[in-house]
Amino acid sequence: MSLLRPLWIAGLFSLCAAGLSAQDLAQNQQQDQATPQDASPANQNGARVSDPKLVFPVLVFDRSRVLNQSQVGAALESRINDARAALLVENDQIYADLEAEEQQISDEKASMGEAEFRARAQAFDDKVTEVRQRQDEKARDIQKLYDDGLAEIEQEMNSVLAEIARDLGAVVVFERNQVYLMSGAIDISRIAIEKLDEQQAEADQSATSEDSEPVSPAQE
Repeated sequence: MSLLRPLWIAGLFSLCAAGLSAQDLAQNQQQDQATPQDASPANQNGARVSDPKLVFPVLVFDRSRVLNQSQVGAALESRINDARAALLVENDQIYADLEAEEQQISDEKASMGEAEFRARAQAFDDKVTEVRQRQDEKARDIQKLYDDGLAEIEQEMNSVLAEIARDLGAVVVFERNQVYLMSGAIDISRIAIEKLDEQQAEADQSATSEDSEPVSPAQE
């Protein structure tokens, strides 16, 4: 009798691997060191992008760097990693329990009639299928949580990029991996990260203020 099939085990414990990788972060850190003045656009005299006289028609940004190094991106990655870790622990326990149950059925096979054994085996297979579907659904929920969170961050990032492009008079903004050769002066990744962090800080402060506001008698 083959109750726990390898194919099922592979399906049960599969987790979506999408996410921000450590390799991306290492590459981004190397780029930070190679790009002068924190990759902030500057002219030869060291003027910052806040100078309204500066105009950069073409800008680039590193999407993975912004997602990795911004506070909102790091917070999303942390939540997803925690959720995946919890699901893996749960899957390990489920696997151990099912393995023990399978062994029990096998041990009791000699004392059961053929019909009873087949009924037990079928019930176990049905249970395995149900558990697999339930755990797969949890994995999909985690993936959706990540996708939804990423979509929100990218919406904020697009708004920030549009603001930076407007301030610098840019007509186009490329992702860094789309550009073959460039000057680090037009990389606005650091500026985008700073603006996203500022927005996050303002949102956190606003939420804290709302929580700390006294409740009037009319609101109670």
